[in-house]
Amino acid sequence: MKKSYSEWDILQKKLSGAIESTNFFSFLMNNRKYITITLPYYEYLRGKVFIEDMRDTFPDEVPFQFDMGTLLYMLYDDFLMQIKKGAPYEQIVTYLANGERKYFQKKTKQKRIMKPLTKHVFEFQTVEDELDTPEEREGENAYLEIRMKESEILRGEILLHDLSSMMKDIIMTVEEMIAIIYLDFIEHVKNVGNSARVQKSILMHIK
Repeated sequence: MKKSYSEWDILQKKLSGAIESTNFFSFLMNNRKYITITLPYYEYLRGKVFIEDMRDTFPDEVPFQFDMGTLLYMLYDDFLMQIKKGAPYEQIVTYLANGERKYFQKKTKQKRIMKPLTKHVFEFQTVEDELDTPEEREGENAYLEIRMKESEILRGEILLHDLSSMMKDIIMTVEEMIAIIYLDFIEHVKNVGNSARVQKSILMHIK
């Protein structure tokens, strides 16, 4: 079964010949697409607060158009740069697998129930229930559209295809990968606070 690594499925379209090879280079360089990133609503708000803090700390250096979409794009672009510099695939697989388990897998809790065997005989049985976390409830997600070059989406698809044999039963898309990168960044911000060091690292990318 062919895997789709993003909502645009550029890699499979290329491999199947749906995109003409002779025009593929200009097709990638001249076209941009919107992809939709799903985030837990609180983590989305936390990112907005981080940006507002940056504006307060560096009022003359943060561009007016800098927003959540820009932040996610920059984090993804920096991630791809680390790949281009030769980050070990084993390290990338561990990072993405840990992020998938931490941010996307549903948590469960065990409870014991009495299961009737006969009319007068019961036994205890342990079952697992999914936790009803805020992220899993309807209306608790934010949906962000990011505009980027198709070549950048394709680069993420190719990376996931390269890693697929090492990812075991984990099936991931570019959109989910970007969400993991962002959520990991926000987790770091929450752990260390809105430090000037973290803000300056983002400003360096803006410049």
